[in-house]
Amino acid sequence: LRGGKVRPIFRGLRIAVAGDLTRNRSSQWTEANIARWVALREGRFVRAGAGPTQAVNGGGDGVTHLVCDKGEFERRSGRDIVREALKHQKTCHIVSLDWLEDSMLQAKRLPEEPYSFVRTLKQQREKERRRMMVIKGLEQAEKGVNPNFYHVYFDHTFFRYEIVLTRGDEELGTQGERYILMIHESNAKPHLYWFVIKYYKKKGDPQPKIHRPSGSPGLFSREFGLFEDFFHKKTGIPWVQRLIKAGTTIDKALFQYAPPTGGKPVG
Repeated sequence: LRGGKVRPIFRGLRIAVAGDLTRNRSSQWTEANIARWVALREGRFVRAGAGPTQAVNGGGDGVTHLVCDKGEFERRSGRDIVREALKHQKTCHIVSLDWLEDSMLQAKRLPEEPYSFVRTLKQQREKERRRMMVIKGLEQAEKGVNPNFYHVYFDHTFFRYEIVLTRGDEELGTQGERYILMIHESNAKPHLYWFVIKYYKKKGDPQPKIHRPSGSPGLFSREFGLFEDFFHKKTGIPWVQRLIKAGTTIDKALFQYAPPTGGKPVG
């Protein structure tokens, strides 16, 4: 590429090429030319034709750098050399032709990370993961509370404010009927709270009906008050008496609450 003394910038490296790099670049980027330029800088050019697995994972002679274009990377399939290189990311960099060209032009081995297709792939996957989290959060927010911004509240005793009220009577046709009462706390400070009710008409209901008594989050005292009122209305027992009166409800129209057992916090 440039005349004069050539520095051994590829010493100790074993470089291979995937695909035809002349398709989208200058015709000078033939395999023969790349092999010559790499050797001139004391690197070793590895031809992948003998077998992709051997080329990438050839013990101490395995490829350290696989040069390809975006199309070749995205077309990876079967047991081609790109797919094999992905299995050996710790020892084999998958980089664009720009890394090879820029390194030669600057006469030094440049960091691989900015040119890495693996890095780009990870960024794309992370972006997609975050996008799906947002979508899932919005879907859940339409029904309840966005889990990206809220979590179920724990009090100072580590009691989790997510309780279940049940009612089951064959004569009344209420087998498996239940409410799940939750108080959510915002991740951000100062904390805001939101009381949410999930209702399942019968056992096996795939989707609950969800109700938020408040139109927006607020102070703990307000949301906890709504929580206590709903609990009392459905069980006939004040929240403060839930432990001593648990299991004493006779009226089949009321719901039952079973406090945690086994030494778990009871609130």
